[in-house]
Amino acid sequence: MKLTLLMLSVSLALLTCKHSLAKKYYKHVDDNGIIHYSDQPPADTEEFESWQVRPEDTEFEVTVVNRGTKQSPVYYAVNPYHGPVEVAMTFISRQNVEADPPWPANYVVPANSDMYLATIKPLDRYQSWAFQYNISSTLGDPGAVHDNQHPYHLPFPGNQHHFITQGFGGTFSHKDEQNRYALDISLPEGTPVLAAREGVVMDIAEDFYDGGTDSRNMQRGNYIRILHDDGSMAIYAHLQLESVEVARGQRVEAQQPIAKSGNTGFTSGPHLHFAIQVNAGLKLVSVPFKLRYKSGEIKTPMMGPI
Repeated sequence: MKLTLLMLSVSLALLTCKHSLAKKYYKHVDDNGIIHYSDQPPADTEEFESWQVRPEDTEFEVTVVNRGTKQSPVYYAVNPYHGPVEVAMTFISRQNVEADPPWPANYVVPANSDMYLATIKPLDRYQSWAFQYNISSTLGDPGAVHDNQHPYHLPFPGNQHHFITQGFGGTFSHKDEQNRYALDISLPEGTPVLAAREGVVMDIAEDFYDGGTDSRNMQRGNYIRILHDDGSMAIYAHLQLESVEVARGQRVEAQQPIAKSGNTGFTSGPHLHFAIQVNAGLKLVSVPFKLRYKSGEIKTPMMGPI
């Protein structure tokens, strides 16, 4: 019998940025009353706050693991999110092997679960065999259908007045499919952010402390992702450092406080980025939605006072 040869190559779709090291951050208020955050202690004052920011517990990605052996691989997908994830498995190359059930194949892995994918077998066990495979994954169930008639509440307290500074099709940062139907609402830092619709907290990030229009900030914003009952997902982004008031897996009600607005990530100033997204077959896309204004009127949101 020839020695069995197994070759593996994995390409994972990155769902969000991971933190690898804990850091210490510093906060101080200057003579003009402006709050500053930094990863270095301020040089011109001894009056500051400091704290250790820890990496999040989860890995923020779906993984595929072999729970068999090298001679008989048995693959499972592991979904750490509090919501479904679509996973696609394909062979990049193969020699004398088959997947049972066959690949390519797409799977919808339920929240916080493991799912059996396939067993890899040689076609002729007396011959050498080798293969490489690719993994693609996207948040959400591709079968979900957003209820576009559902009215969303304002994601801030009703006694406040704010402006939509960038609406659907905004030319500054709403050009891609994930953000085409997003809103930017000019909320000062520290403004309470409320859930616009009931659902389950699917994921959070809250360890980033700064922002700006440099491209390095594209994946550095704090956010909350909430899964709705129709399978759509709301994203609340640019949140203030460590301001999240809910936990992964928690059920939240509409207009429940969930965090505070901030200025983290790719941003030109303090605001809340709000969008409704669905999985359109291994890609996240935003969808249009309607807001319930303070007057009670339900309409498509437009730039201007809200």
